[in-house]
Amino acid sequence: MSPYNILIVDDETDFRTLLVEALGERGYLCDGADNAEMALGMAQHKHYATIFTDLNMPGGQSGLDLIKGIKRIDPKTFCILMTGYATTESAIQALQSGAYDYIQKPFKLAELEASLERVLDHYKALRENEAHKADLEKRVVERTQEVRKLNAEIEHLFDSFVHAAVFAIEARDPSTSGHSNRVATLTVGLAEAVNATPNGAYGPIRFDPPQLQELRYASLLHDFGKVGVREQVLVKARKLEPERLERILQRIYQRDLEAVAGRMQAAWKRGEPYDERYFEIAMAAHRTESQRIAELVVRCNEPRVLTQEVVEAMDELEDLTFQHYEGRPSRVLESDDIAALRIPKGSLSDAERKEINSHVSKTYEFLSKIPWTGGLTQVPAIAWAHHERMGGQGYPRGLKGPEIPPQSKLMAVCDVYDALVASDRPYKVAVTVPRSLEILDAEANANLLDRAALDIFLEAKVFELTLKEIRSEAERP
Repeated sequence: MSPYNILIVDDETDFRTLLVEALGERGYLCDGADNAEMALGMAQHKHYATIFTDLNMPGGQSGLDLIKGIKRIDPKTFCILMTGYATTESAIQALQSGAYDYIQKPFKLAELEASLERVLDHYKALRENEAHKADLEKRVVERTQEVRKLNAEIEHLFDSFVHAAVFAIEARDPSTSGHSNRVATLTVGLAEAVNATPNGAYGPIRFDPPQLQELRYASLLHDFGKVGVREQVLVKARKLEPERLERILQRIYQRDLEAVAGRMQAAWKRGEPYDERYFEIAMAAHRTESQRIAELVVRCNEPRVLTQEVVEAMDELEDLTFQHYEGRPSRVLESDDIAALRIPKGSLSDAERKEINSHVSKTYEFLSKIPWTGGLTQVPAIAWAHHERMGGQGYPRGLKGPEIPPQSKLMAVCDVYDALVASDRPYKVAVTVPRSLEILDAEANANLLDRAALDIFLEAKVFELTLKEIRSEAERP
């Protein structure tokens, strides 16, 4: 039995009944209606694959009116016009009204069946095509959802990797914990402020969401190269490592012991009697001078700017000796110790400073090995240039203003600001926010930082984004 519903519309009862019964016997699901109004009512409650309708039906709407009404109610229904007045004009009119075909009365049942088979083949092909299209659309939706889910999982995985990388950085240098996240917060905040700035050097620049994400990742990973810097250099708070300073101070104490032992031995040789107070008195006499020398060493060891007075006083340190356990005289301060203590500013030697600065190139080398996709391709380049300065004084490439990516200029302002106000640096004390802003202004005046970027940083009060975190860090025991 055919699964398709057929409707015969004709005002001649016998003719209509004959067709309904004949088609029914051939396995079709066939209904009948004696006028257009009745057919329209039936079509509103039941879908018909094909409707055969007479052209002229007295007392109401014509077959053409029915065809137009069916097209409004159920556009998927195909209508075939049956008429005894077939002319070229009527055929054209029928087709223009939406008829699929027309049959001229009188006709043989075989002719009707042939027409019905043609229209049902076409109907079936269209429905199959619709089903196939719907299936494809469903599959596209499903695949799209799968791709979006996969993309979300990849983004989550990548974001987790970035934060794991930040954790690795801070594990190497716990004293700067939070710096990468704060710089990312400040830099993205500054970029958003740039988006709200209509004029000036940054007026034409707009960062879309993918570019802001790119800048966020570059900011989070800008110091990743520090994993390739020796830990003793990375966390070096003083010019001498604690064990080296301890060794020097111990040698100074040993000099006192050697001097007192020599005096006591000389006294015994002269026949002087034993005096249990002699050792303490002699040590106290030597300790005054030794304490002065020890204080000078400790003072020179601080990462401050050396005064000329201290520089001149250091000359006596080079001549201090003690008795080596092998019996030979040795210097209390070795040449490397003297060189370290003579560092004019900070705690790092030139070689150590170069090693620290190399973290920028190491960051670029690492980030360049990651297959960044879409809007993240500039992450390595942005991070690579965050220590460049407007006048070419920066590193590692000595780029000048026009050569530095705008994103790197923004990051440079935020990186310097956080380094100034952070209380977590072992080699310096935190600077107040007002004082740090004054230093940023001075660096912009010296053509180090980008003046336009700093102006936006100040006007938009971007620095306030991390104030709460900075204060929390300062209050932490």
